[in-house]
Amino acid sequence: MKFLLLCQIQPAAFDHAPEAAQQHMQQAMQAYNQQLIGAGVLAGAGQLAMPHEAVLVSHVGGQARESRGPALAGDTQIGGYYLLDVVDEKAAVAWAGQCPLAQFGALEVRQVAYSPL
Repeated sequence: MKFLLLCQIQPAAFDHAPEAAQQHMQQAMQAYNQQLIGAGVLAGAGQLAMPHEAVLVSHVGGQARESRGPALAGDTQIGGYYLLDVVDEKAAVAWAGQCPLAQFGALEVRQVAYSPL
């Protein structure tokens, strides 16, 4: 079963973190990534560009329209994702619980209900 872990972070939480704490977080994330790889459950992952760089595409009157900026306002943003291939939701939730980023936000765990690939 495939599950997407959406890393919902609060950038303001990083603003006041000392350099040493930020470096520790980077090391912890690298270790977490290696754990996922070593366990053979990582199907994909990525860090996303900043929300202000996003292009929001919608349809208005049958025409595609685009605008810059995040789809939703607020202090929480999607900073990255993990695509896991695990036996069940319980396993996906367990992996999400081990992610160091959870201390700066949350990880939303959602099953991939359909994939054309």
